[in-house]
Amino acid sequence: MNLTYETFLQEFEQWVGDEWQCLFDMYHQKLNLKNRNIATKKFKTIIEGVFKLSHQKGFQAMTMRDLSQETEISMGGLYNYFSNKDQIAEMIHAGMVHMAEACLKIKEYRHKDPVFELNELLARHIFLSERLKKWFYFVFMECRSLERELIADIIASEQFMETAILERILDANAQNLSQCHNPDFVAAMLKVMLQEWYLKSWKYIEKDINADQYVANLLLSVYHLTQVK
Repeated sequence: MNLTYETFLQEFEQWVGDEWQCLFDMYHQKLNLKNRNIATKKFKTIIEGVFKLSHQKGFQAMTMRDLSQETEISMGGLYNYFSNKDQIAEMIHAGMVHMAEACLKIKEYRHKDPVFELNELLARHIFLSERLKKWFYFVFMECRSLERELIADIIASEQFMETAILERILDANAQNLSQCHNPDFVAAMLKVMLQEWYLKSWKYIEKDINADQYVANLLLSVYHLTQVK
């Protein structure tokens, strides 16, 4: 597999543009946003302010007034983009899911080479979470204490990814390309290894391990865990 973080970034720009353009494309009609340049800059300022305040004091404790002071955007200006704090979290999660669908292409699984496609899926997920590390961390750490509907959506997203991993392992077994004796456990373990990258990035910064090196070791683990032939 020739995919690297550098080549993934080129694909990300091609498929998504950037995260702020993504939010504009998703919400400009609903929010009646006319000027793309102004709106994308505001989305960037607001969301990055949310990430900073969440890291400092926690999203639960953050108020819209805190966000107004941090971003230097008036309360009225904020309400042009979000009606309340929970809606900010919902939009961050929805935007992340949209970008993941564009980059991971899970629904386009071809079933021809499940081992290759498993490796590709895992690599793309690591590279995506590297590109959107603050987004992934926020959704995992901050959104689980919010409305039940959002929590259910987040759990469903995680289960969808784990099912996609499992499907490829099962297909590899069926095609006699691997001999994985406990596919459900291996799929769950690989999902945890994906989360490890963005939840505990400090460990790998200290060890000077970058995304490409992490992927290389992750795929080596896949080789051993699935007993690829």
